[in-house]
Amino acid sequence: MPNTKRACLLLLSLALVSSCSSQAQNDGLSSSTSSAEVHAQGVPGGVTAEMEQITAVISDIDYKKRTFTLQDQQGHRQTFQAVPEIRNFPQMKVGDRVTATVTRERVVYLREPGESREDGAAGVLATAPEGDKPGMMAADTVEVTAVVKAIDAAKHTATLEFADGSRKTVAVRPDVELKPSYVNQEVVIRLTSAVAITVEAP
Repeated sequence: MPNTKRACLLLLSLALVSSCSSQAQNDGLSSSTSSAEVHAQGVPGGVTAEMEQITAVISDIDYKKRTFTLQDQQGHRQTFQAVPEIRNFPQMKVGDRVTATVTRERVVYLREPGESREDGAAGVLATAPEGDKPGMMAADTVEVTAVVKAIDAAKHTATLEFADGSRKTVAVRPDVELKPSYVNQEVVIRLTSAVAITVEAP
């Protein structure tokens, strides 16, 4: 799926809206993406983050059908239907500016011996007070643990085994020394996604 289509569906579906128009009526809204990576020299793992943002203006709205059309600066248009959870839909107006931002963060590190495990998921959802312009923030975190089953110094890769028995071989950064002691150590992978949507009058 192209980035613009994927971003639009991800951002606005998380905002409790769903596409209601036919493909012929939808161009797919443009998005901007930025990313960053942080790690300590020689230390396995690190943090990667990506932010994706859509900014568009409401060009049409139907209060009876609870639908609205967004148009970005490139002229791309897409129509959405507000589900009942959007209590403040009547506050939306043509010309309002909608900004949706999704942030994804991945943290990977070797678990220290004796460190507690927290495999699972957690989430939070907050919406604008009734009577205000629609807006929301949602975030969820998933943490999984894998075990280093093998290392390949020549290819500079490590093979990880997950709880379901599946295995995946991953490339290791060149600055990280693949020590034999890493075999059978646990690798923590924590994924956090957050979405924020605001609607502002012109």
